[in-house]
Amino acid sequence: MHDMSATHHRDHGPLSPTGRSTPRREKERAQADRAALYEVLDAAVICHLGVLVDGVPMALPTVFGVDLDGPDEGGTVYVHGSVASRSLVQAPAQDVSVTMTVLDGLVLARSGFMHSMNYRSAVVVGRPRPVTDEAERSHALEVLVDHVVPGRAAALRRPTRKELAATTVLAGPAVTAADADGIDVPAHVRARTATLG
Repeated sequence: MHDMSATHHRDHGPLSPTGRSTPRREKERAQADRAALYEVLDAAVICHLGVLVDGVPMALPTVFGVDLDGPDEGGTVYVHGSVASRSLVQAPAQDVSVTMTVLDGLVLARSGFMHSMNYRSAVVVGRPRPVTDEAERSHALEVLVDHVVPGRAAALRRPTRKELAATTVLAGPAVTAADADGIDVPAHVRARTATLG
């Protein structure tokens, strides 16, 4: 992954949690530090798009990309997929969540109850917009590729019209987000450990 903290230029300030992005349980686990959010966005390779598809809640894994200097407030989160994808067709008409999780380690113990995981996660909540501007779509697709393999987009041929016509790109701001840690490290980092019981 590339270092997002080194590549963004706007000072976005702290996160702006809302009633729907603020945890109701164990609030001390959440962080409002934008740098912590950027670290999770940088380290995660895939996300889960939470969306209602034909009235059924789904959490679908997909590739994502982030442009911290993108056109949306706080930077832009991009997801993409097939134009035939019901989740991407139906997402712009509703609020969705995009969840990124980074598994940092497994904690093994003498009993199953005491096993746990060290993880970091971030949830971005909002109503996505379809990316229809040709220049932004092209940029978004490069951001998606480079998020997984930095620098790869420059080595690829340009997408064909047929490929572009078959691809939907959605975007949303990275500003409405909740970030939760599952790191058992320094005391100044709020810890969250998911216990498997």
